[in-house]
Amino acid sequence: MNKYFHSRGFLMSNRVQYSIRGIFYISIFSVFLISSQISSATVITLNEAVDIALNQTARGSMVRGNLEVAEQNYYARRVNFYLPEISINGSVPAYSVDESYRFFGGATEKRLYKTKDLGFNSFIELNQNLLTGGDLTITANLLASDNRYPNTRLDIPEGTFIQEETRRGYFTVSYTQPLLKPSDSKNNLKNTRDDFEIARFVKVEEEAALKKEVVESYMGVLQLNVKSEYYKSMYEAARLTAEIDSLKFLDGVISEEDWLLSASARLDAELNLHDINNQAEEMKRQLAIHLDRDVTQPLDPVEPDIIAHIKPEIREQMLNSWDESIPVQKAGLEYRRAKREADYKASGHGLTGDLTADYSTGQGNVKVDGVKDDINTRGWGVSLNFSYPIWDGGSSGAEVKAARLQADQARLEYNRARQSSRAEIINLINQLDVSYRRLDIMKKQIELAKSRLDIAESRFKDGQISEITYQESKAFYLESRDKYLEEYKAYLVERAEIEGKFLFK
Repeated sequence: MNKYFHSRGFLMSNRVQYSIRGIFYISIFSVFLISSQISSATVITLNEAVDIALNQTARGSMVRGNLEVAEQNYYARRVNFYLPEISINGSVPAYSVDESYRFFGGATEKRLYKTKDLGFNSFIELNQNLLTGGDLTITANLLASDNRYPNTRLDIPEGTFIQEETRRGYFTVSYTQPLLKPSDSKNNLKNTRDDFEIARFVKVEEEAALKKEVVESYMGVLQLNVKSEYYKSMYEAARLTAEIDSLKFLDGVISEEDWLLSASARLDAELNLHDINNQAEEMKRQLAIHLDRDVTQPLDPVEPDIIAHIKPEIREQMLNSWDESIPVQKAGLEYRRAKREADYKASGHGLTGDLTADYSTGQGNVKVDGVKDDINTRGWGVSLNFSYPIWDGGSSGAEVKAARLQADQARLEYNRARQSSRAEIINLINQLDVSYRRLDIMKKQIELAKSRLDIAESRFKDGQISEITYQESKAFYLESRDKYLEEYKAYLVERAEIEGKFLFK
């Protein structure tokens, strides 16, 4: 029996040696691969990553583009109250043929007539929005046409055609002033102004959200790198324990159950290491996606130093300006816009009207079969138009009611934003203060853990402690670093969130 155990022990010892040798070679090969990847990885800092995400990615461009579109729409509406819109329209040429059975000219009976028309018509139109809410439109027209139609005079032989050429230019000036209802142009101007202001706030919020996502991915990569080292140390300790317990089991020192427990612990540690490495690779790909980089391009994030805490004057300004925070101001603008829209819908539901005035003048000539006549025309008109709906099935009333409900909803959101904004800002600032103090304490804990690790490494090299004890000390140091990075990530995310609530920095 002793010989059996000795032979099994000898075989197990050889297997352990071969296993250790194989793991050694594999470790050397893995270190070579990792070092080659690190050497080709792009070193990037947190500030660089945030700057790339905000200024060099498609998402950052979209955030800026939305604000630019809202700004252009507003200034285009605003400029139209000082400078007119100008457009050119026309048809070049317009040719038509009409052959039908009808009355024509002075004919006393229907006959089959054929007429031809070749025309050229173009006009330049200027539209000016007025501060009164009205619209002024000036149109310059140019008309040229060549007509050919049958002559219906009784003293002219049948089948004779008349050639008529018309050349005419005329101007038309029209003015429309809405009555008993808001002006469309002024209402649109106020809406685009609010849209522009809301877009400014949305840009700050979306940039803060993007910054938070980049911070979480960036710090997540650093954390997972540390966790990978931590689980690697835990795996090494579990592997060594399993190998020692295997020898103890062969020598009859421990039971088979204890040996199976240590072997299972080694497998669990190996699975944890495999899982955490996969998570690290996924987080690196996520960071690359945020930066619009190739997911196969390795990135090497640098652990950032602790940034300076919020200055006391900025802190007090945030606490005292909670009612000027972006959520409150944006909710206020949305309420104002919804209320204006409801009033506008209601004003168009009852009696409405408008004043319209126009004036036109023109001159030109008409040439019929070689005989030319000059023509000069003038005309003007004024009308006061009113409209009052009697019954439309309730559709307009439903539109007004829906607009009122939207305004009430916007008012509730505005009041809710005012109620929650102050408490939220106070909580965020307090969390930042606590987190910043915790970071200072954790930094000191890391220094102590590093000193402990240095002592353990020195004692391990002198043979005073086992490798298992050394790996446990290393795991304790890595665990301290992981907790520090988690706290710093939370601080940076909360910092981005509080800065995204104000236009000032």
